[in-house]
Amino acid sequence: MRIGLDETGSIDVEYGEDKRYVEFGAFLKLDVNYSFARCLDALQMFDDVATGRSAREVYSAEVHQAVIEKPTVRIQHLFLDDRRAEVPFEAALKALEEWAVLLFARPLSPGTVQVYRPDLSRIDAALHLWEATWERRHPYRGRLGIPAQVAE
Repeated sequence: MRIGLDETGSIDVEYGEDKRYVEFGAFLKLDVNYSFARCLDALQMFDDVATGRSAREVYSAEVHQAVIEKPTVRIQHLFLDDRRAEVPFEAALKALEEWAVLLFARPLSPGTVQVYRPDLSRIDAALHLWEATWERRHPYRGRLGIPAQVAE
């Protein structure tokens, strides 16, 4: 599985020969999507499992549910029972991190107005809101383009 940019600048997923990754790619595209908040949530859940803070996290979204555990992440489409997959935890984490790097580097679309904390960069504002909501420091601070310090 490879995450990159297509010719239009949109984030694209290439699956290769292993079709298990198709559903996980759909989860990234449809559920994490281009939302900084959703991506920060997913990164936190994967980190909590990776570090042992949690043995299991469940990311329920609009189209898929991801059950995040070691050694396997299970993806289930919420409306199509036959659309499910199991992917290795490390491969899913790598793909999510690649998605995050590209997402956080994307410029704001023309005409888009940042409502929450427009005085901050997009990632600073998203991180500020995430940490205020969950009352904890995001575990990816200082990694993947997420600032180590956030302006107040």
